[in-house]
Amino acid sequence: MSNSKTSVQNSPVKKDEKAPSFMVPIFKLPILLYQLRLGWLLGNRFIQLTHIGRRSGKVRKTILAVLQFDPQTQEILAVSAWKGSDWYYNIQASPALQVESGVVRYVPVQRTLSPEEITKAFLEYRKQHPLFSRMICRIPGWKWDSTYEEFLELAHTLHGIAFKPK
Repeated sequence: MSNSKTSVQNSPVKKDEKAPSFMVPIFKLPILLYQLRLGWLLGNRFIQLTHIGRRSGKVRKTILAVLQFDPQTQEILAVSAWKGSDWYYNIQASPALQVESGVVRYVPVQRTLSPEEITKAFLEYRKQHPLFSRMICRIPGWKWDSTYEEFLELAHTLHGIAFKPK
């Protein structure tokens, strides 16, 4: 991975880069739906990931956008939009405790996605959800109309995880 600016991002990704602070309340709002047992209203487009904080040891809950959901296997693909996402580092230190999406809830096994898998998932998501993907891409400054090669270059800077039931 080079340190130069890529064509798929407005700025280079830094290891400690996080979501913009003004977005944090928006990202946390769906947690309320899950706490009220109304997470199913979000369908399978989002998940609530329950994990242990690697420094605090406390149980944490994070809402993630789902790139792919397979209703037969219940496998969920999710990608960290920022290289420094705490949830990703937390589940590397201690595997996720639970995944909840729509009416599906399970203790997962997890595996890291390759850049090629992330790229394929981005392209499929863009095809299935063109309007929503245009909005989501703007948050971290990605280009919606990126080519395969540009998405692959971006995917090398991201963390992707596949979750499925144990």
